Amino acid sequence: MRILFRLNYHTVPGQSIWLKLATNDDAGGPRVRHCLPMRWMNDRWWELALEIESEEIVRLEYSYQMRQDHNGVDLDEWSGPRRASADAAHGDALLLWDTWCSAGSPDHAYQTSAFRHAHARGPFSDPLAPPDANHTFQLRMAAVPVGLVPCLVGSVREIGDWDWTRAVPLEEVAANVWQTSLYLPADWHVEYKYGLWDAASGRAVGLECGENRFLSPRVIAPKQHVRVGDEAYRRDSSQLFRAAGVAMPVFSLRSADGMGVGEFADLKPFADWAADTGLKLIQILPINDTTSSHTWTDSYPYSAISVSALHPIYLRLHDLPYEMPGDFRAAMDESRHRLNQHPQIDYEAVMTAKLGFLKRIYQTHGAKVVAGKLFRAFLNSTRDWVVPYAAFCVLRDRFGTADFSRWEDWQTYDPKRVGAMLESKHPDAGEMMFHIWVQFELDRQLSDAVDHLHHLGLALKGDLPIGIDRESVDAWESPHQFKMDAQAGAPPDAFAVKGQNWGFPTYNWEVMREDGYAWWRSRFGRLSRYFDAFRIDHILGFFRIWQVPAGQVDGIMGWFDPAMPIHIDEIRGRGIPFDHERFCEPYIRGHFLGERFGDTLDEACAGYLDHAGENRFRLRKHVSTQQKIVDHFAAIHPHDDGHRAWLERLRDALLDCASDVLFFEVPGSDGSLFHPRCGMHGTKSFQELWDDVRRRVDDLYVDYFFRRQESFWEAKGYEKLPVMRHASPMLLCGEDLGMVPACVPGVLRELGILSLEIQRMPKRSDIEFADPAHAPYMSVVSPSTHDMPTLRGWWREDRGVSASFSWQMLGLANPPAELSGELATRIVLQHLDSPAMWAVFPLQDLLAMDETLRHPDPDAERINVPAIMPYYWRYRMHLGVEDLAASGGFNDSLRRLLAVAGR
Repeated sequence: MRILFRLNYHTVPGQSIWLKLATNDDAGGPRVRHCLPMRWMNDRWWELALEIESEEIVRLEYSYQMRQDHNGVDLDEWSGPRRASADAAHGDALLLWDTWCSAGSPDHAYQTSAFRHAHARGPFSDPLAPPDANHTFQLRMAAVPVGLVPCLVGSVREIGDWDWTRAVPLEEVAANVWQTSLYLPADWHVEYKYGLWDAASGRAVGLECGENRFLSPRVIAPKQHVRVGDEAYRRDSSQLFRAAGVAMPVFSLRSADGMGVGEFADLKPFADWAADTGLKLIQILPINDTTSSHTWTDSYPYSAISVSALHPIYLRLHDLPYEMPGDFRAAMDESRHRLNQHPQIDYEAVMTAKLGFLKRIYQTHGAKVVAGKLFRAFLNSTRDWVVPYAAFCVLRDRFGTADFSRWEDWQTYDPKRVGAMLESKHPDAGEMMFHIWVQFELDRQLSDAVDHLHHLGLALKGDLPIGIDRESVDAWESPHQFKMDAQAGAPPDAFAVKGQNWGFPTYNWEVMREDGYAWWRSRFGRLSRYFDAFRIDHILGFFRIWQVPAGQVDGIMGWFDPAMPIHIDEIRGRGIPFDHERFCEPYIRGHFLGERFGDTLDEACAGYLDHAGENRFRLRKHVSTQQKIVDHFAAIHPHDDGHRAWLERLRDALLDCASDVLFFEVPGSDGSLFHPRCGMHGTKSFQELWDDVRRRVDDLYVDYFFRRQESFWEAKGYEKLPVMRHASPMLLCGEDLGMVPACVPGVLRELGILSLEIQRMPKRSDIEFADPAHAPYMSVVSPSTHDMPTLRGWWREDRGVSASFSWQMLGLANPPAELSGELATRIVLQHLDSPAMWAVFPLQDLLAMDETLRHPDPDAERINVPAIMPYYWRYRMHLGVEDLAASGGFNDSLRRLLAVAGR
């Protein structure tokens, strides 16, 4: 029997298509696997013919793979294996006429948890084909409107001759897979489209947009069957799902029932308000436990001590189902009242109060609770992470630090010793069980809130930090999976001119690849217990991460990892007179020392700089790296505020000296490989090069950062991100802001990962502001993020920028100094009118539309300032969720805006 595979997929030179095939027969023959190259027909079609000899029914499982010669990418199509049967009794040939299955189609997005309201309705049918059927059409389509089914109509009589009343309805044979079998003349050119069939009216009520699909004459045997596998019903813009959501950290929620901080239980009334106004999604920041030092620095939500454990701060103590004495309840009420009076979160006071109450509850009820079936079921299902987490917490508190390198004989993780800590006779068993019990209660309260959101038809969108804390249970348990001698961060941008150094270790991707990224797959799987969608923080890190060496502090002292460095021969071949000291050592010259050090110059020369001849100076050994500089000044105790400010000026000037270099030598390369320093154009070293040399260095810089790495980084993205996409049913949204490689949009588009579009951070270098009207459908548009000032704060931050925005985006000259409610409404409406799938707004930017409701001080609404590390994350709504729900005028206005925009 002849089987002909024909695939519709646009390729370019250097790409090839391969067939991954597995076969077996009804006689129980061995399963045979192949990976076969297909034959190029033209830039849209590939085919492969096979001859199979078997008297039994041969069952095929197959899929297609695209390979790129230039970077070794092997990209599998998104669907699971396709299935077909080859039966010689029913024909001499089988023609499989397929379309490449890309995860980038809206239909695959609609199959994620974020669209649980639109999931397959079932039950599925197994329709009998007519005796003369020689064609089977199969269409993948999700979110089919209620009361309608897909149908087939086309240019021949058998499929209606374009008569909508004679279209052929399809039946759902599997989740979001629709099918019909019929007879068609195989020697005719047939054009067709899919539509939507209304059984009540007995006709199609609409057709997909775009050009007609077609089947060219396809006779390959006297008796044959053609199986057409089509992907993605082509919706017009009016048929695409578009909705809006609100972003607010859980810790920022305010309610009368909270204890000085937002809690998981507050998500329920917040969701009631969101659903009432017509919003469909709530986006929050990371909610993992960050308790490292028991100080306010633990407020940083992206520095978790466990990527699995939830933060105890989010537990509502008054909702715990345990009877306690009246004086205990009175004490909790007093703490709640006192802590709720603060305009911002008092992190340390809240944590002290909550942990104190929790320990008293556990002392009273713990023994009974941990013996219960529900708790035991939780422990058994989470043992792989919750036991190491509990041990980490016990040891952190015993040694007074989360730095496990200081835990004496516990500094190396030992699973047997950790497991023994749970045994009833172990002295740490009680404290271990306390931490596990807290996680048990957190899971119950968060799950209850999530169920409430789903009942209202809302999706919950979480946030996946790109890094882990180097003093975390994950680093303690699996240090081989991380590069503990490196620090993750971000290159310089408009918001952090010296770059960012987050301090997290970077990932050892080579080690993680060995087990198929099991750590990541497990992480995504656990998150899908609560979340329907996820923002992947700094998704660019899956292509390449900004890595700062351990001895440096500022983000500008790093380079991308992985990246292809520049060989010394290329530098010299470009006519650059490379000298290691001039190009790689801090460039410190006497003629600009006064400018750099100001009133600290005398002290700098006396205690920190050595004269190296002529006009040259060097940093002394005790301040030869940025980390040494920071450590040195941390040990000095200032006399008063004036002295402290003077010391900070001296320290910062020395840090600037250390960063005034053009290239970093790759460790271990023996002076042969180099990375250019990002942002070198602002250095004295670059500015004082001869004009011709400066031009040549700049050409090399542009080539390094914006050309040569693209194919390499594309391969790295395809190596990791498909695994993450497959790991859970969540809708993935990438935070792809900053220095974005040109390859990133294409990879995200192919994998169906939504991009993030921020009006103030355009991705094109030739425009000042992005127009939400030009955002792609597979994206999230938003006026702000938690790392930015709110709209109102940004508006008054730089009058020149806001005036330019006002003219370019609003057509308004001479804008007011403060963002008015009317202008805020226009900006919100621009985002609502965008073609993007989701428009998500920080609550502060929605409240900006109402001048009577919004916070009187825009600066008090800022959540984070990336340039300040550490930063105190303590923003809390000035309104309670109860007040928000009662704000009738604002809520009515928001409903009208959503309705007008069709969201």
